[in-house]
Amino acid sequence: MKIIKQNQTNKKIKVSVLISTYNKEKFIDKTLDSILNQTMNKEDFEIIVVDDCSTDSTFELVSKKIESFSNYQFVQLDENSGTPAKPRNLSIDLSKGKYIIFVDGDDWLPSNSIENLYTLLKSNKTDCATGLTKYVYNDRIARSGVALSKIAYKKIDLNHFRKSFYHLAPAGRMIKSTVIKNNNIRFPEMIYGEDLQFFAEVFFNTKNISTTQDVVYCANRYEENSSLIKSNESTVLNRMKWQNEAYRYLMNKYKDNRIFASLLYRIINKDILEGKFYKKIFIKEIDTLLPVFQDILNMIDKDFNSLDYADDTLNEHALKLIKNGNKKDIIDFVNFYLKKDEKPLYVSNDTYYYSYDENIYKKRMHITLQKIYQKNGNIFLKLYSKNSELKYLEVKNRKDPTKYTVLNIKKNRFKSGEYSVQFEENKLPKGKIALTVLDKDLNGSAIKSEMQFGFYETVNGNLGYIKK
Repeated sequence: MKIIKQNQTNKKIKVSVLISTYNKEKFIDKTLDSILNQTMNKEDFEIIVVDDCSTDSTFELVSKKIESFSNYQFVQLDENSGTPAKPRNLSIDLSKGKYIIFVDGDDWLPSNSIENLYTLLKSNKTDCATGLTKYVYNDRIARSGVALSKIAYKKIDLNHFRKSFYHLAPAGRMIKSTVIKNNNIRFPEMIYGEDLQFFAEVFFNTKNISTTQDVVYCANRYEENSSLIKSNESTVLNRMKWQNEAYRYLMNKYKDNRIFASLLYRIINKDILEGKFYKKIFIKEIDTLLPVFQDILNMIDKDFNSLDYADDTLNEHALKLIKNGNKKDIIDFVNFYLKKDEKPLYVSNDTYYYSYDENIYKKRMHITLQKIYQKNGNIFLKLYSKNSELKYLEVKNRKDPTKYTVLNIKKNRFKSGEYSVQFEENKLPKGKIALTVLDKDLNGSAIKSEMQFGFYETVNGNLGYIKK
């Protein structure tokens, strides 16, 4: 590496802000300005920028602005590495702060992010703090990191989050540097899956974390922003193979870890089934993808029973089909799954099931609206569910889902399956609101307002009836 510029005015750095960048001339100024404008005193944090041999004006832009900071290091690699791993690992080695936060060279931070996360860590004496990531597209806003930031906790054990491994990315988190350095945690040099491996290791070496519902990171998802994920090498097959390398590494090193089950839930339900298996593209690429899935499940089954980590009975059946390997049965099931919500459900004892190939599979969540009324500015909902136990109601703005609140749902102790929740109308964000019911593991479901006994509601809100 070459040291371009450096300066240190404070020997007791609180936070190291680590930036790796390559050809981000369109965005790097905004990234640096967002850090320059943080509410935390500039003397208390350092910024380390590692340039991966940019060929545009990124180098010149960083060199010009870096001196606006109090504590900084600007270095450039001797040659382009081709992945974010080497620049990030170098920045870790150069860092002096008690805490570390990663920022990509095309993203930006809200003005209070560093102080917000630092305060959470310092006041609660935790090893990791995480918040919401706001995805900014050309025409819409989305969010990420909600598995951990859905509810704010000052201090909580990762054992309480089945979905803790669902968001394994640099965005929106601050980590105690000793967790990384003392355990020699580094990014593997892969185009895809390096974040998964790194942050899984962080979690395996972390007990308590702090969480906030605040947006602490803004991720650039503009169409004009290029990334390795858009490269020709980033095919579905290659991404699965890179992920498989990360799984194998983590399995060999952490299979006895107390929270390893959380990673298995992610691999099976999110990465394999939701992310790849239940897709039309899987049917087209079944000859290449199926052996990869089977390899992953065989690896898991050496020490665990993969069927124990399926989120519901449909996912359990999918795993059995993958293991069996009959391509016709698999394709038929995937086609059914993609249209399952268009088909009538089987109901028994107020519990709802999907019906497929003369078998029934319990639906993970099914919530019906029993009653809704308004009183003294409060809106009351009475809900019914026998499929799962309800825990929370999430109320969020449809256009900007980073504006949301989570309310506790009350269970009727005397009537099985009945629940109630209330919220103040004047505290809701303006615009169209989406309501999502959550269980204890933060699985979500919409509320069905379906009528019973053949009654139905028309498009105009009128009551109708069908005689079967």
